[in-house]
Amino acid sequence: MKKRRFAALFTAFTMLISGQLVYADGAETTDPVKEQDTVALYSGYMIKNMIKTYAHLIADTYYYGIDDDELLYAVICKAVDEGKVEVNSAVAAMIENLGDKHAEFYTREEYQALTETVSGEFVGIGVTITQNDKGVVVISVIDGSPAMQAGIREGDYIIGVDDTPTDGMNTNQVRNLIVGESGTSVRVRVKRGEEETEAVCTRAAVEVSQLKTKMLDDKTAYMKLIQFTTASAKEVKDYVDSLTKNGTKKLVIDLRSNPGGDLNAAVEIARMFISAGKIAELRYKDETKNKTIYSENYSAPKLTVAVLVNEESASASEFLTAAFKGRKAAKIIGTKTYGKGSMQSMRQIATGAGMKYTVGEFYTVDGKRVNTVGVEPDIYVENEIKKVDEDSFEKIDFDNIQQGKEGGKMTLALEQRLEALGLFDEKPDEVFDEKTSSAVSYLQNILGYDDTGIPGVYEYMYLNDYTYDFDVTVDKQLEEAVKYLAAF
Repeated sequence: MKKRRFAALFTAFTMLISGQLVYADGAETTDPVKEQDTVALYSGYMIKNMIKTYAHLIADTYYYGIDDDELLYAVICKAVDEGKVEVNSAVAAMIENLGDKHAEFYTREEYQALTETVSGEFVGIGVTITQNDKGVVVISVIDGSPAMQAGIREGDYIIGVDDTPTDGMNTNQVRNLIVGESGTSVRVRVKRGEEETEAVCTRAAVEVSQLKTKMLDDKTAYMKLIQFTTASAKEVKDYVDSLTKNGTKKLVIDLRSNPGGDLNAAVEIARMFISAGKIAELRYKDETKNKTIYSENYSAPKLTVAVLVNEESASASEFLTAAFKGRKAAKIIGTKTYGKGSMQSMRQIATGAGMKYTVGEFYTVDGKRVNTVGVEPDIYVENEIKKVDEDSFEKIDFDNIQQGKEGGKMTLALEQRLEALGLFDEKPDEVFDEKTSSAVSYLQNILGYDDTGIPGVYEYMYLNDYTYDFDVTVDKQLEEAVKYLAAF
């Protein structure tokens, strides 16, 4: 009877350890397994076998090589320090022992949150965040999301959630503080320039679009990919199909500050644009698993493409950039990319927790390494940082501010100030249109005013009294892309 029970448990365990989700930079994806409450019932013998099996798994697939004995020694040290042997702490010790900055252990809650990020659906406030040397920063805010309604915007640094300071936290830790049950409130404290403010957001189910698009002129489209999720390829295809249908001939693909994501999505997007032939190589510890990635597209869209990158373009965004450059399918403009050409596999373990570690690297079409090297642009351009020139703004005439909603000088004065605050991403002019109204709505939400989209005396007073003592970015990279495409 004991033998049968052991055999059944071992079979279940074997199924559990096979659950793999390739996050950010992997080649294959399967659905993660569910948390198994039965782990608590496993005997000490089973727990020891689990730990041994995970050590074998990591040692067999970790790209840079490590011995089982070294991993198991890390587990022993952890057990001595903590006075117990437990599956989660054992796997965490192994991952820590790799010394790989891209390897990480996740609790059950963290793993669930991360898989939601990859899928692009979760309950939260509607922001995409990443981490840099200054902290955790918002890189996009979903239109109409709780965050947008509360006044959070791109470039804000999250410095606190409810009563918890976020100094020293990584993106997953901050995200776990923000997400929660739909309908509940969360206070998010942000730093914008030198100012700090607090936004109260009501959590809601959010489907994250990682695509921002607009027309730069009647023949040139702009598409910003914020990061790669499992839904990104379809989003891009739908947009490209619409451009083809409308006769658009030129496209700017903005991968700046894109931290990466699902490599499968990057591969599929590359195949959309690049005609048939080799586009990359994937290399693993077991060289028999190495792959050459091909495009089989004999009807690539007839678009002239410019790709924007910077030093924060990493991982899957570097794969796409290198594929474009290697096949001369686009002109790469900006600064050298980050240099993360490694691929991580994320697996859920029997307890419902998860682990991520490096299983391979991708190489360019001509066999050049990307990891630690980056991708050099075809045209090197740095953006210009300058102070806001408040003296250049059109003066606000409070006797005629009602003209702001009709077009003219007061509309120009309005848009200039909204642009400086990052609420208006078009060139200020004297035309009050839907984009102007939308920017006014953002401001009204931030200030807690009625959301009418029409500027009034209080909006003009706020914009007039605001001290614009901060730097802004002049997008020389986008200007260069438009200049390059103008020749076609």
